[in-house]
Amino acid sequence: MSETLRRVRASDLNRTSGAGEWTNAELINHLIGGGVRCTLLLGQASTAKVEATRGVDHRGNDRLESFWAHETAFRTLAEECDLQVPVAHRIGSIPGAQLVQMRILELALHAADLSRGTGHDWPVDESLAAFIAEELGDLIIALGAEGGYRPPRPLDKGASAAQRVLLLSGW
Repeated sequence: MSETLRRVRASDLNRTSGAGEWTNAELINHLIGGGVRCTLLLGQASTAKVEATRGVDHRGNDRLESFWAHETAFRTLAEECDLQVPVAHRIGSIPGAQLVQMRILELALHAADLSRGTGHDWPVDESLAAFIAEELGDLIIALGAEGGYRPPRPLDKGASAAQRVLLLSGW
């Protein structure tokens, strides 16, 4: 995600991202806000407190610095807390471990959306893509059934791991 954020120019912000009708600026805000929300969820914050973060501009003066500040807080808490404890996510009560998996998916797939919105290739590491395709593929499909992603597209036999991830998420 860092590389993707670094490549965003001021002239890209109001362009349509690869994520539905969001602009690149709105997508960046969603990604940074996602770190805020995931941290609150792992910390057992109330639903009202988590939902109050939506619509807030989380980008700050330096979007990369803001991203890392919130992402570091989330990762630190994820290392310290019991990830088997359920959290009250919008889709229902889920273990903290699933929230961490969902955050991995959110960052990876929205990096693809942001890359599309800025006219760049998706800078995903092939080993990360292989992990996502092999270990989190079923979660992508399950979340798609909840409206989180488009229905999966048929997988090509010769597809790279990155291509498989995108196809699983309906790209």
